[in-house]
Amino acid sequence: MKARVSGIVFRLLLFGFALLVLNCAVALVSSSNAEATAKIQVCLVIDGSGTIDSNEWNLITQAVAKGINDTIPHDGSIELTVVQFGGSIEALARTEIAPTAINASDFATVSAQVLAIPKIGGGTPTANGLFLGWNELRSSPRFAAAQRQVINLATDDLPNVRNYNATSDLDGSGGNATASDDVVAVVNEAVNQGLDELDVEGIALPEESRDWFKNWVVRPQPGAIAPPFSKPGWIRIVADVPEFANTLGEKLHVIISGGEVWVPPADGALTAGLITVGLVGLVSALSSAINNPETFPSSVIAQKVNTVFPDTLKKWLADFISSKRKLIIGERTGSPFILTKWEVVSYAVSLSVLTFAFSYAKAAGLNEILNVLPTVLATSIIVEFAKNFTIVVIARRMGVWTEHRLWYFGLATFLFSSLVFRVPFSSPSRITHNSPRFTKRSLGLVASSSVFIGLAFAGMFYALFVGGFTLIGNIGVIMSLTMAFFETVPIPPMSGKDIYNWSRFLWMTLFITAFALYMLCLFLL
Repeated sequence: MKARVSGIVFRLLLFGFALLVLNCAVALVSSSNAEATAKIQVCLVIDGSGTIDSNEWNLITQAVAKGINDTIPHDGSIELTVVQFGGSIEALARTEIAPTAINASDFATVSAQVLAIPKIGGGTPTANGLFLGWNELRSSPRFAAAQRQVINLATDDLPNVRNYNATSDLDGSGGNATASDDVVAVVNEAVNQGLDELDVEGIALPEESRDWFKNWVVRPQPGAIAPPFSKPGWIRIVADVPEFANTLGEKLHVIISGGEVWVPPADGALTAGLITVGLVGLVSALSSAINNPETFPSSVIAQKVNTVFPDTLKKWLADFISSKRKLIIGERTGSPFILTKWEVVSYAVSLSVLTFAFSYAKAAGLNEILNVLPTVLATSIIVEFAKNFTIVVIARRMGVWTEHRLWYFGLATFLFSSLVFRVPFSSPSRITHNSPRFTKRSLGLVASSSVFIGLAFAGMFYALFVGGFTLIGNIGVIMSLTMAFFETVPIPPMSGKDIYNWSRFLWMTLFITAFALYMLCLFLL
């Protein structure tokens, strides 16, 4: 028993050393980034053609002005350009707001300038507006240093005035080059020169027009219909100009934050990890002391503590350690693929908790929570359900009857770390076993397969992330690596202890791999 407690202390020290490395990395990154400012160039290309009446134009300018006042940060991190296009003889497109870094000293001036913009009227020379907008971004002194260049196009019609950039059919419509082909030519050239993202706000566009913009204009491809804003390169359809005005702040927030990769704050991850693992280790040590006080390193203290705790608490501490092995699910056989009633409830609750926690941790407000909720739910289903269901099937086919159950202590620590530190850390569920054939090897295989599957999912989500599906890839990588890292912690009743008991070499390999990838995720993703 003394060896068991000493082993727990050793593993706690090892985990503490890993978190010390994390703390040093936090300090190093914080000092290196103290003076760094991320720059994003945003150009709003707005349709000022004759189909937008004067009242609607006033709503548009008021909405843009409000977005400058309320949504765009006033710290110089966002450079804003506003271009209007319309089909008049005097100008097919003009720069209304030259590239300006929005800061506390000038945002009110820029907002007032937007309110004073007159409408051009006439036709819809979309290519001219995009061409001018991209040239403004490229000509800005901030172009070379900026991390992203984004154009947002707002229009209520297909292009109908040419700028003759296209010399042939580019959108597969057939025939000679048209105003639509000019738009495609301008966008292709801008992407070749460094444009990162082009999104479209379609005002009362019919489905055919929506699909044309989605397939030929938004970048990067493939385009997406929003909401949800699952990736850069989207088109959102609003019913009319008032709806456009009411949702413009949300759009600006998506544009500004959509390309930003979310990771839990490193200092929060450090604190949440120390508290969560510390609590698990403390309860594990108390359980050992209370159930076997005579073999505890300090038997006198253990016996005194044992007399203080009531029998109910003693029973809970005993169950805590044996929760991975305790015969609580009864002897049974059956199909390895059919869920029990308790498993259905467990999956429903754990998926709900995971979805809430990661949505809350990522989002800055209620509107953003609602935007990311569908994506996070889909990610949770993949990571929580698919992973655990695969493990259950593997174990059952090995002759070990296994079920997915809620882990109430893990659920509490998971919610605590999410709500207090915005770092989902721990696990709301666990895998329970019951089999006379249950061995150290079979338990180790099942536990290690959980980590391997988590790492494999992280690789899959990273492929989605670099492929342009930023949001689901980002959330999936964080969720998978968090689960994999937590599961390698070698303190009972967590899976890392089962791997450690079976093969210390395999445990060390998985622990170092999961920890290193989690570190890379926090600092380099």
